[in-house]
Amino acid sequence: MAPFPDEVDVFTGPHWRMKQLVGLYCEKLSKTNFSNNNDFRSFLQSLCATFKEFKMHEQIENEYIIGLLQQRCCTVYNVHSDNKLSEMLSLFEKGLHNVKMFILI
Repeated sequence: MAPFPDEVDVFTGPHWRMKQLVGLYCEKLSKTNFSNNNDFRSFLQSLCATFKEFKMHEQIENEYIIGLLQQRCCTVYNVHSDNKLSEMLSLFEKGLHNVKMFILI
């Protein structure tokens, strides 16, 4: 009988990336000149892209990883949810749109 293959580590890489993004924003937060419209807009655009990446990360976990865990263990129910990322992303997109409109005026 062939041995079982080693499990693929689906945790370390993706979660390292999320930690990296949080660290980058701590640094950007201290370096952004919020009184400069271009700096502020650039910060919001970058932050919006990051929240989209966070949301994609959560969707992948919810659709694939949590599904596999539920198949293996029947007691995993709704453990991992969107955690308000959709609402936060929408808020950032609206804010970014308003900043763009303000700069155009």
